[in-house]
Amino acid sequence: MLLSLLICLAGGIAAGLLSGMLGIGGGILIVPLLIYLLPIMGLPVSIVVPTAIATSLATIMLTTLSSARAHAKRGYVDWAWVKLLGPFLIAGGLVGAYLGTRIPPEILQRIFAAVLIFLAVHMIWKHRPKSEDAQINRPIARTFASVIGVVSALVGIGGGALIVPLLHFYQVAMRNAVAVAAVCSVLLAGFGSLTYMLAGPAPSASGVSGLVGYVYLPAWLAISTTSMIFARVGAAIAHRLPVRYLQRAFAVLLISVALHLFFGR
Repeated sequence: MLLSLLICLAGGIAAGLLSGMLGIGGGILIVPLLIYLLPIMGLPVSIVVPTAIATSLATIMLTTLSSARAHAKRGYVDWAWVKLLGPFLIAGGLVGAYLGTRIPPEILQRIFAAVLIFLAVHMIWKHRPKSEDAQINRPIARTFASVIGVVSALVGIGGGALIVPLLHFYQVAMRNAVAVAAVCSVLLAGFGSLTYMLAGPAPSASGVSGLVGYVYLPAWLAISTTSMIFARVGAAIAHRLPVRYLQRAFAVLLISVALHLFFGR
């Protein structure tokens, strides 16, 4: 158990850096890490995957909160975008978290992986839409936000991996897109993890101490402790790197997420 908690602390460092630098919560690392560690920590195999997803969202809530505060202090959060997308991300997150406790996500993960690879290639090519093609269509943007919320809560990645490309399409500067994604991820992950907590098994039914619904508190605390600290470090790094490096790093991240989701069970 002690070794597993130490690995969770190390995972939190990596997740925090990713959150601060790229506006995502680190679920790409946390979910596979917990799928490996939770059986070792004594959880039944039957609840490992939903517990990994739910615990990932719970850590993302705190990690992106730390990252969002750091970006907000630097004035990079465009609150108009948060108001436009936030409510629909939350609604989608509630639906996605509920579905995550009811259906196997394999098919959706593979479709999502193909979309991510497309977005990564799009960003590597540095194509920017013409100004007349990037006018904000509010109904379409809200629809995308709802879909992002469903998919993100279903697979436990927080939403930043899709919010940033959406904002990039609308010609939002990369640093502002990362900041908005961090704030939106706080909202999505918070409501999503709460849904997993309420929809999960009762403590007496699971027979596992420290399990609240599908959120495993020991792993959550260990990962969150270091991820919140290093999210501020990542945010500081993000404001010192040239934008083109952030874009390329994010494209690589999207490909990594896609491979994880495509080959993950």
